[in-house]
Amino acid sequence: MKKGWRTRAIGRHIVELPSDAKTIESYSYNEDPLEPLQGVSTQASFDRLVAQREQALRATRHATRGSMFIERVPHANGSVTLVSWNRPTGDILYHFDTYFRVGSRAVNYSGDVDPDKKSATLASCDRLSKEWRELPSSDIPSGVGYVVNDVILTANRFNLESWRMVIQLAGKPDASFNITAYTQRKVEPGLRERAGGVLAGLMGAVAGVTQLRNRERPVGPIQADEILVAGTQDGKRTYGFKWEAPGKADSLVEPNLNVSLQVGESAYVTNKESFFSDEEALELWDAVVGSLRLRPGAV
Repeated sequence: MKKGWRTRAIGRHIVELPSDAKTIESYSYNEDPLEPLQGVSTQASFDRLVAQREQALRATRHATRGSMFIERVPHANGSVTLVSWNRPTGDILYHFDTYFRVGSRAVNYSGDVDPDKKSATLASCDRLSKEWRELPSSDIPSGVGYVVNDVILTANRFNLESWRMVIQLAGKPDASFNITAYTQRKVEPGLRERAGGVLAGLMGAVAGVTQLRNRERPVGPIQADEILVAGTQDGKRTYGFKWEAPGKADSLVEPNLNVSLQVGESAYVTNKESFFSDEEALELWDAVVGSLRLRPGAV
């Protein structure tokens, strides 16, 4: 790892970042969002949060069912699911708000559920409530699991899970840096195959746009492509970098992975808030992309 950098575990992966960079992260499991609940660190604060949500559901009127609230279902380790109607004028779908208690942490898992799948979804939530573990703040976790901030779901079943990391670089507010990962049932054509004709047209039609790279770019065992484009407009250097690993179908080991870096039109008219040179942009890009990897033992 480079000096002045840190390692961040997210989902089933690891990525290295400048120590002064901040991240905004989002996560999903089986296509429904998982949200770490910041500030919910005690049993009292957890109980208060759940009670407030239940009270709000009970107080919200439903057109034909009285209130939005249906029932409260307890799970292992103090976790709980609140079942409600998904909208105040309909009774076709349920909405589940599951609050997982994970040591001194808490996670919300929510989504709409077909009534025919109610029992199976509640059973799944109960199973998940037994599989969460709190992580020591200073350690990269070992063993099977999907990391959500400072907790880990120690599950190894294939599901349509995903995560996204937005990286905010210190002193570079004009740079937009994103990493995403998602498992998939079907693999789409790769980056260079999709971009071929469009990219050729762009190169010929837009003055000042140049191609820095267009190549296969594996990272360790991860097979991937990258296309890096730069341009100059009104004295400002712009960038559109993309790296993509198409992954495999039905695989936790090889999900689709995407990294992008952009500097485009903004309120800033110079590159003072982004990169002073192509070399600086490429150095940062190569360091982040080259660090992305499956966490050992995660699957």
